Amino acid sequence: MPSKVAADKAVDRAKKDLGNLIFRCRRDTLNQSQLAQRVGLPRSNMKYIEDGVNAPTAEVYEKLIRELRPDRKTQRRMDRLYMEIRKVPPPDVCRTIAEHMDLIDVIRKLEGCRLTPDRIERISALFVSFQEKEEGDSRDDG
Repeated sequence: MPSKVAADKAVDRAKKDLGNLIFRCRRDTLNQSQLAQRVGLPRSNMKYIEDGVNAPTAEVYEKLIRELRPDRKTQRRMDRLYMEIRKVPPPDVCRTIAEHMDLIDVIRKLEGCRLTPDRIERISALFVSFQEKEEGDSRDDG
């Protein structure tokens, strides 16, 4: 297990990297004050987040993602940094699990399993099939 100092440095690096990604996502469309206002923060707090001094809370992170609309690759990187900092999944994933409490038992069944890229792809395809089914169900209703 890494030392506390190494773990703290990793979190500090993740905060800086996340802040940099937030800055890069907004720089061409919004200034710092505009983004801060849209997510409900004082500009100084937004500056601290972009500078990597502070990390966004779950609520603020979710608003940042909604406002910035990063491409899939960037959001995935942002999510990983958020998880490294906060030690929890991104807020949208937490909400999905909370809304479907039985998922907790399903996810626990994965404990000890080796999730290869192929297995992850199969799980992903299964989840996508649920979306397709729901879309088809709504068409059948009307």
